[in-house]
Amino acid sequence: MSSSFLDLLKEKIIVFDGAMGVSLQAANLSIDDWGGPNFENCSENLLYTRPDVVERVHTSFLDIGCDVIETNSFGGSEVVLTEFGIADKTYDVNFKAAELAKRLTNDYSTKDKPRFVAGSIGPGTKLPTLGHITYRDLKDAYREQVRGLIDGGSDVLIVETCQDLLQTKAVLAAIFEHFEKTKSRIPVIAQVTIEVFGTMLNGTEIGAALTALEPFPIDVIGMNCGTGPKHMTDSFRYLCENSPLPVSILPNAGLPEVRDGAQHYDETPESFAAQVEHFAKDFGANIVGGCCGTTPEHIKLLVERLGSLSPKQRNARLAPSASSIYFQQPYTQDASFLIVGERVNASGSKKMRDLLDAEDWDGLVNLAKSQEKEGAHILDINVDFVGRDGVADMHTLAARLATAVKIPLMFDSTEWEKMEAGLEHAGGKSILNSTNYEDGEPRFLKVLGLAIEFGASVVIGLIDEDGMARLATDKLRIAKRAYKQVVDNGIPAHDIFFDPLALPISTGIEEDRANAAETIAAIKTIRAEMPDANIILGVSNVSFGLNPAARVVLNSVFLHDCVEAGMNSAIVNASKILPLIRFTEHEIDTARDLIYDRRKFDGDVCTYDPLGEFSTMFEGKSAQSIKPDISNLSIEDKLKHHIIDGERIGLEDSLKIALEKYPPLDIINNILLDGMKTVGDLFGSGQMQLPFVLQSAESMKAAVKFLEPFMEKAEGSNKGVLVLATVKGDVHDIGKNLVDIILTNNGYKVVNLGIKQPIDDILRAAEESKCEAIGMSGLLVKSTLIMRDNLELMNERGIKTPVILGGAALNRRYVDNDLIPLYNGKLFYARDAFDGLHAMDELTGGQQSQVPSPKSQLAAAAASADGVVLSSTEEDLVGEDAKLGAVAARVSSRSTGDTTHITRSDVPTDVVIPKAPFYGSKVVEIKDLTKVFEFINETALFKGQWQFKQGKKTADEYKQILDETVYPKFAEIKARAIRDKLLEAKLVYGYFPCNSDGNDLVIYHDDEETEWMRFTFPRQPVEQRGGKNFCLADYFASDRTDVVAFQLVTMGRTASIHSAKLFKADSYQDYLLFHGLSVESAEALAELWHKRIREELGIADNDAPELAKLFHQGYQGSRFSFGYPACPNLEDQTKIFELLDPSRIDVELTEEFQLDPEQSTSAIIVHHPQAKYFNIE
Repeated sequence: MSSSFLDLLKEKIIVFDGAMGVSLQAANLSIDDWGGPNFENCSENLLYTRPDVVERVHTSFLDIGCDVIETNSFGGSEVVLTEFGIADKTYDVNFKAAELAKRLTNDYSTKDKPRFVAGSIGPGTKLPTLGHITYRDLKDAYREQVRGLIDGGSDVLIVETCQDLLQTKAVLAAIFEHFEKTKSRIPVIAQVTIEVFGTMLNGTEIGAALTALEPFPIDVIGMNCGTGPKHMTDSFRYLCENSPLPVSILPNAGLPEVRDGAQHYDETPESFAAQVEHFAKDFGANIVGGCCGTTPEHIKLLVERLGSLSPKQRNARLAPSASSIYFQQPYTQDASFLIVGERVNASGSKKMRDLLDAEDWDGLVNLAKSQEKEGAHILDINVDFVGRDGVADMHTLAARLATAVKIPLMFDSTEWEKMEAGLEHAGGKSILNSTNYEDGEPRFLKVLGLAIEFGASVVIGLIDEDGMARLATDKLRIAKRAYKQVVDNGIPAHDIFFDPLALPISTGIEEDRANAAETIAAIKTIRAEMPDANIILGVSNVSFGLNPAARVVLNSVFLHDCVEAGMNSAIVNASKILPLIRFTEHEIDTARDLIYDRRKFDGDVCTYDPLGEFSTMFEGKSAQSIKPDISNLSIEDKLKHHIIDGERIGLEDSLKIALEKYPPLDIINNILLDGMKTVGDLFGSGQMQLPFVLQSAESMKAAVKFLEPFMEKAEGSNKGVLVLATVKGDVHDIGKNLVDIILTNNGYKVVNLGIKQPIDDILRAAEESKCEAIGMSGLLVKSTLIMRDNLELMNERGIKTPVILGGAALNRRYVDNDLIPLYNGKLFYARDAFDGLHAMDELTGGQQSQVPSPKSQLAAAAASADGVVLSSTEEDLVGEDAKLGAVAARVSSRSTGDTTHITRSDVPTDVVIPKAPFYGSKVVEIKDLTKVFEFINETALFKGQWQFKQGKKTADEYKQILDETVYPKFAEIKARAIRDKLLEAKLVYGYFPCNSDGNDLVIYHDDEETEWMRFTFPRQPVEQRGGKNFCLADYFASDRTDVVAFQLVTMGRTASIHSAKLFKADSYQDYLLFHGLSVESAEALAELWHKRIREELGIADNDAPELAKLFHQGYQGSRFSFGYPACPNLEDQTKIFELLDPSRIDVELTEEFQLDPEQSTSAIIVHHPQAKYFNIE
């Protein structure tokens, strides 16, 4: 019978039954019918107490002609039955359910119309991804249900209403293990539930679900439950367009609501059938039916409309991909390679080992997130660390990363047990790294078995029993052997990743010279002979031992040539790879001479050795120093280079200079966007890969963010509302955000939904906001197709809201010829942000009226409440600026001189070096907030933050305002902060051995010899008026070990949350007061702890007794924060994070290298007696 089910599936659209639960509820069963109070709503127990009722439901659907009925076993797993105290009956419950249904289908079956039984397996009540139950325990809990359903006579098994992919994998593993054990087989259907918000319960998109489940030997994949057909359209269309398997759709009868005390579903049989008919005829559904709320009347119409139709032919092909529990990641990237982040690898990352050894799981999660932010598509996880329980470590780490990071996971180990541990937590489709023949075929096959059980891809290292293959011929031989064995075991070729091994060419050993060239040759032959397979490399191995700057160049050139040869994936630190356009021709040529071993000989004498040449070329250079010099370019070209190179250092300085010449909108429209156009051209021609495009986009975002406050808002009330989104599957948002800024600054309200937005979310926002138009953006070519699908769906739903389309992949011809005729409403093409503005003006008539900015509302709130006139001309400084003074707090907007020269200042070098109390870092929490408040700079708080300025008032008049208004408010807000625990004073600080080297401050490990990192500081230009060649490095000894302290303080996330709450509630005065206090409290905490550091170093005797003088450096040494003139490089914050690990106090670094939460500040502490603030122009 089961084989005839598959035959029938090819011939006709198969109709399943409707809802069992609704029909049982309609039977008005008594408590006794259920089996007593303990079994109320346990429908499986009715198989014992009222099997006649269950039979009546089955026959009601068989009578109207459905092809398949599902067993009454949806909650029949051991996990669910345990909750009713009948776990021991698991096998019997499922056997009875199948036996009953089978008896009825036998009675109804005819030769022309066979009927079938689908053994129903529901999701249960525990989600393994969320830690409710382990994967192994859940798989074991399904074994008896599977056995009972099959023994009872099920023709097919349906795993349905899946909410957690890991749960789905567990039940599928139980099913296929049963098939293997019994040497039997019946068809299997797997159905996921997409909720009304467009994903599965854990956040899984339909593409991720399809990618994760397609590797399993299931026969049908589909969707059921969650919503009615209306909300399933987008996801089911994707399934039909991409699934190579037959597809099923069993919607609810709409969304439920309670009417007159009873549950009611909003889809009538007619409306339900019309939509499902559309799914079958237009999309290609092979199986239709109903779920919650669907009655025999609903299913009867499906039988009448579809029961005799043949399925629509589909030729769908799923792009080979991995997936997380969130989204799909194709192996083939547009104009790029698949980037596997390498830093969460104990074998190669000291930081990873340190965090793992400390069992700092939050720190490891943050390290993983940093890889994601830097552009990794896949995250490599390796916990191989001598002396630790690697299996336990993998369980602990993988459980966290499965939900904490959005990208798919690669489990990396030489021991299969650790890979298995990781797989037991990953609901998506992972990659196993790796297997090989070094220990013979048994281990090789064991890893393949894991890949099959969990639906994973596998990396195969080209190593055999004779060791690592060095020659291209040997690499190819091993690859062919493995390819055949993998494919013969049922794993498709597209899930193979060959690693031809990148071995060092930097050792000078003769046999290593040809390593890179042989690897590239192997890539070419493997790509030619096994084109469906993937090729991956750990790129950085090739440059092992070289100077960091040399490694960046060699790795980048080697990676480029490997990609050209056919490699499509690499394990790299994306931030350590640069496009070739960033290097000189000489650097590239020498790197290639080294890669291809182009030494020159005169007889036996080597006259040219590229290894020596390459090493010499980068002597004394840091990775930072290989960036191009743009100092002599015009300001316009400088800004373009900032965008093209993705370089944010110095960007704000360049923007300040440009603002002296151009309005901010002209800078964006005519200069920055021109740079982005160049980026697009380089991307399109293959000269720039995707990671570098993203870096450019980040620089563009930073530039726009900086310019935004300088744009004058249009004087107008809310002229209209635009709902704006990047369409589903597209992560690019810079164009969309430009539209947001331009429209917002021209009087419109923009509801910016963000990236990767499904159409249902866009339409829901449109309905809630009552918008004038919807804006859809996208960069990818496939995004234009999604826009088309979105417009078609809007047509189907009768939605005619005007739509504005934009994005790099669109063009006016496509919009005019294909999309405008398609859409029933108004449609606009926006080539740029200003086209979007013009479209909104056309839709709204361009009317304007007065609207004050939030900042002016805040100021007005404070002023109106207290009768204080705010000065608009006087600028009082806040925070660190208040301490530095107006001159030193501002980076000069003039063109700078040479700040890289090494002409030293006359700062004395013979000072006493204090002894550090310890090396390393510590975490401190200060419970008594009054100690922090004692160090608040009241001038900065009252005048700068709270805007209570003296203006033209006399000193006595101003003092009266302070006494009568300001100080009472100060006392009140401090008391509230303490009472309601709104501020949390925490910090991390530490001492490190160091010395200076030119303009560099070199940080050492605790042994005072091993270099850890360097900070490079600018030096006052020789020509700077009043300058003395000062550089921060001068304040540290160069000929002996010195000590430097770093600190990072925060007042906690609660402060940010409370501030946002006040702002949202329009409590502008309270917001102004509390926000100002929280920010200045962070500065006060920094001042307090700087004093503690001086005490620990033994130099606090020189402190001024008056607090006010401490605010103006009345002590020995100085505290410098990054972003100010002496240390302007905000990216150096990443080094502070490496030294101090502020994740321990819940502080993060944003993409713009700012501290989050806002009420945080960091600093480098200098003890030198002459260290003072200085400016650099």
